[in-house]
Amino acid sequence: MRVAAVTVSLLATAGVAWGAPATIRLDPTKQLGPVNKLVFGNNMLAYQEAPEYADLGAGLWDPENGRSVPEMVQLAKEAGLTVSRWPGGCAAHTYNWKLTVGPLAQRPHIRFGLSQFLQNCKDIGALPVLTVAEYWGEPQDAADLVEYLNAPNDGSNPNGGTDWAALRAAEGYPQPWRVQWFEYGNESDHGNHGQGDAFKRWTPEQYAQRYLAYRAAMKAVDPTIKLGAVLENTATPDFGEWTRTVLRLAGRQMDFAIHHAYRPGYYSDDDPPEIAQRLFTVALSTPAQWHDHYAALRALMRELAGREIPLAITEYNGHFVQEKPVPFRLCLGDALIVAQMLHVFLHPENGIVMANFWQFANEYWGMVKGYQAPYVRRPMYYPFYLYAKHFGDVLLEPEVQCATYDNPGGWGVVPMTGPPQPFRLFEENLLPKQEWTLSPVDGVTQGLGPDDTLVVRLDRTDEFNYYHAHKTMPVEPSTTYRLSGEIRVEGLTGGRGAQLQIGDARGWTETRSAALTAEVNAEQWTPVSVDYLTLPDATAVQVIARRLESTGQGTLYLRNVKVQRVQPRNFGAQPILDVNASRSADGLRICLMIVNRALNASTPVTITVPGAQSVLAETLTGPTVDATNEQNPTNVHLEPLPAQLAAGQITLDLPKHSLTAVVVRMWGQGPSPPGGGVGAASPRGCAVYGVQHG
Repeated sequence: MRVAAVTVSLLATAGVAWGAPATIRLDPTKQLGPVNKLVFGNNMLAYQEAPEYADLGAGLWDPENGRSVPEMVQLAKEAGLTVSRWPGGCAAHTYNWKLTVGPLAQRPHIRFGLSQFLQNCKDIGALPVLTVAEYWGEPQDAADLVEYLNAPNDGSNPNGGTDWAALRAAEGYPQPWRVQWFEYGNESDHGNHGQGDAFKRWTPEQYAQRYLAYRAAMKAVDPTIKLGAVLENTATPDFGEWTRTVLRLAGRQMDFAIHHAYRPGYYSDDDPPEIAQRLFTVALSTPAQWHDHYAALRALMRELAGREIPLAITEYNGHFVQEKPVPFRLCLGDALIVAQMLHVFLHPENGIVMANFWQFANEYWGMVKGYQAPYVRRPMYYPFYLYAKHFGDVLLEPEVQCATYDNPGGWGVVPMTGPPQPFRLFEENLLPKQEWTLSPVDGVTQGLGPDDTLVVRLDRTDEFNYYHAHKTMPVEPSTTYRLSGEIRVEGLTGGRGAQLQIGDARGWTETRSAALTAEVNAEQWTPVSVDYLTLPDATAVQVIARRLESTGQGTLYLRNVKVQRVQPRNFGAQPILDVNASRSADGLRICLMIVNRALNASTPVTITVPGAQSVLAETLTGPTVDATNEQNPTNVHLEPLPAQLAAGQITLDLPKHSLTAVVVRMWGQGPSPPGGGVGAASPRGCAVYGVQHG
């Protein structure tokens, strides 16, 4: 999307500032490449101990009749669900797939098992992606999984022992499933959360070595499978040691890399209702940050692996973990974030091979609510529905002229204001000269060594979080700071290393706002750093010495700790409109998907499409940007939007905080529509003129 724009104040409340007209021009010959429909994937949940998941598949499965729930299949098809990931999320860390196969009589509490998930994929027409547990089992277990899924039932039994293909056939599935896509773990850098016997976390070196061992064992059974490796969930191009080490050690053989995209990060139940305006003003600016992140990640891949590795975004959403004033994860604003993320993932330069929204049905984040009819389509459902219904096969590059706005930043989103500016690190150390504040704790000896070196001796046998040494300093709100220092350890056992943390001085429990450096397990001094954006109402931060969720003994040394102000790369004021465009393979249709980021006024738009014959539009809208469908299922809804066509120009008025699909039928591709070539919008979109998507 090429943009020419005039900046207006983001925080202006007058309709005049927000209502500036915009123009869009489309040339059907300016193509960016094919539309990758594997970015329209989703996540399905599996928790082995919870019946709503192990029995009902979070609403996907009817265990009494041994079939997919037809209404859920239809909802998935209408949302264009192309890829289904299972078992999603942190349940995958220790998920024993072997408990989910075999006769149902032997697993009465897991009636939605592996083959049932795959049957559901078949019913929907979705490509399955399976997460292989990284904190349970060994490479042989993963090889057995591939045999169960893909080996023919001919007695070949390539792994010996249990004939897994015969077991599959005994369940009623004699033909191989031919699953190709697998992930080795889920967010593996943060460990297993204590699932199983105890907390466990692989070092990045261990993870990379295990990834290669798992990959070799799985490909020995079926060389066509692809196994992905997990990178960290960062949103800025200051990649940590986990990502760098995994790319360096395994990148040349990696089938694809995995990233999870969650921004903004908002966790407060205590803010007033008007916070929604500020929050979504900031949140809707994230695409520029994601484009920059993926460009930097591709460069890092070239540096450390000698190649660009295909990238799968197997989880993404706005990270809203709260309930008041409304659950923002379930509101219209989050749906607009999702629509923009789809635009990011579709852009060929980002190298993304698939993406999976978190997640499809019920639980905390589900886009569909209900275990029986009537089902509620939450706002996040509708971007997928509109893309499936209207979007074409070939990406186009629109030319957009519209107003822009200043984003002050916050909640993990960098400020974007005025003209673009390069990165700058200011030299002054802002951390006041002060001793560490030390809080006594059993089994820990703390003190200062030479050169203000903090020395922490751990002598505990239980699982323990160390955060008992800190310094406090004043800060400016919505400002980026870099925390840096040097760390080394001696005799450290228990897996996890030493870190520095910078976060809001009010504490993690109240603000959920902090950033951690990479972990250090080395005995030599190792430099670390991390950038942190303060909250819009921040006045102070704490710098804390950390060791997370660990058992064991050892000594931590931390020195040369400083905090400097950072001017992050500024992407500049952001356009009011986010525009994605396509045409069908046969040239019948042009489709524009337009997010109007203006929160306080509609935006009049003129769209020029040479050869346009007719037009229709429908829009996703609601009374406010934080509107949900939790109490009123039609509060956020689709409605037809009047659009006029004359002399190749389309005019329409985009509602505030909305997603609009504009569908153009081209001349010479069929009969004229009723009304002499000017199409009225219809709730059924293209079907009003007999043109069906796909």
